[in-house]
Amino acid sequence: MLIFLGIALFPSCKTSSSNDLLFAGSDTIRISSSDTVLVKIFNWARKTSNGYVGKDSDPVGPWYEAALPKREAFCIRDVSHQCIGAEILWQGKQNLNMFRKFVENISEEKDFCSYWEINRYNKPAPVDYASDKDFWYNLNANFDIIDASYKLYEWSGNKSYINDQAFDKFFQLTLNQYVEKWQLQAEKIMDRPGMMNLKPETVKYKQARGIPSYDESQDNLAVSGDLLGMIYNGFKTYSKILKLRGENGLSERYAGKAAEYRHLIDSLWWNQGSQSYSAFYKTDKKFSTGGISNSEFLLWYNVIEDPARIIKSLHDISNSQVEVLSYLPMLFYRYGLNTEGYDYLVKIFRDKRRMYPEASCGAIEGIVRGLMGVEPSAAENRIATCPRLANEKIGVTVENIPVFSGLISVSHDSPSKTIFANKSDKSFTWRATFQGSFEHIKVNGKSMPSEHFKDATGNIHSFVDVSVTAKSVITAEAE
Repeated sequence: MLIFLGIALFPSCKTSSSNDLLFAGSDTIRISSSDTVLVKIFNWARKTSNGYVGKDSDPVGPWYEAALPKREAFCIRDVSHQCIGAEILWQGKQNLNMFRKFVENISEEKDFCSYWEINRYNKPAPVDYASDKDFWYNLNANFDIIDASYKLYEWSGNKSYINDQAFDKFFQLTLNQYVEKWQLQAEKIMDRPGMMNLKPETVKYKQARGIPSYDESQDNLAVSGDLLGMIYNGFKTYSKILKLRGENGLSERYAGKAAEYRHLIDSLWWNQGSQSYSAFYKTDKKFSTGGISNSEFLLWYNVIEDPARIIKSLHDISNSQVEVLSYLPMLFYRYGLNTEGYDYLVKIFRDKRRMYPEASCGAIEGIVRGLMGVEPSAAENRIATCPRLANEKIGVTVENIPVFSGLISVSHDSPSKTIFANKSDKSFTWRATFQGSFEHIKVNGKSMPSEHFKDATGNIHSFVDVSVTAKSVITAEAE
């Protein structure tokens, strides 16, 4: 059901203290709440992330640090994970420039890899690169770029991420030539050798030119669960992109390829005895665990569908490395575990390595996408919200969130009441969502029948779709 409601705003209009807060003159993203710890985390993360933004005048163009601090560089994995937090903090031009650098540098000479890490001088970072024949590369990287590009399109509405020739060439080369070159086909991947495509010139990076995992500590590794999950997600995501273009036949073909990887994961990688997914498959043809758990990656890329396996995989997550920790607030909030999501925000803030750039972006995404439930879809011209408050008595407001081509502000007064402000000149649909089963949702005082859905673990949510006009504010309250 789509409800057409809205209150036009005028400079002199004062409706309530909440509305005054939502429509303050500043366009700086900011948080307010009586939860002082949450406010400290947000303010620290915003300041820290903004502190890693480089100069537009640097040879590489607009960029931010997304690697080990002081390298003055950005790495594919880090950027792919940091990008939504960065987009929320007004670092959109940096994102587009950095992703363009990655997609433009794919080449046959590098066996259809890009540069793993690029520095502010617009060069492959010397710590990871000696030549096109001798360089560091994790094979997950190309698929991470596809996933992040689509997420950035959905958040920003910028179609360059899905339609630009350089991006599309990268997607196609990755899902065809790259997959073939590195023997990543669903029917061949379990028989691949540990290291491939080494050249006589490969001297420095013999153990790193084509690591089949984001876990860099494993010996004799043929394939990993995290790589399989990302390949699945890459094919599935490109299928969505093709569908948006109206290329339905081709979209179905790539969706079919994705299904082959899902079947492989579900049929071979689930260990019935331990009730968990294996993490690695070694060259001795044996599965193993150890190192980083791959549960968070399979969950992050929406690979696992069975509710019981999702819950078990969430319980299996125990890694405390800040690089992995930075994924976890958003992940647990997504599955309705509000207290755990909040606890991971606190853990990031207290971690001794919290100055790793990924940590601050992970915290921002955890708060805005996770706790506030802000989920834009440019494809649907819709923005969803959902209050996921760990303490139901403490409200949270985040103002001036950049989405599409403008700003929104969201205030969750309680788990059942949200005030939504559209500060942009664009009209769109607001999906006001609440955890739990409610028969009605009151929109600007008018009671409307709600619709319902179950999330991946079976939790019921109630929602109503509201048409939001430019420069308007709407209140929704579940009842």
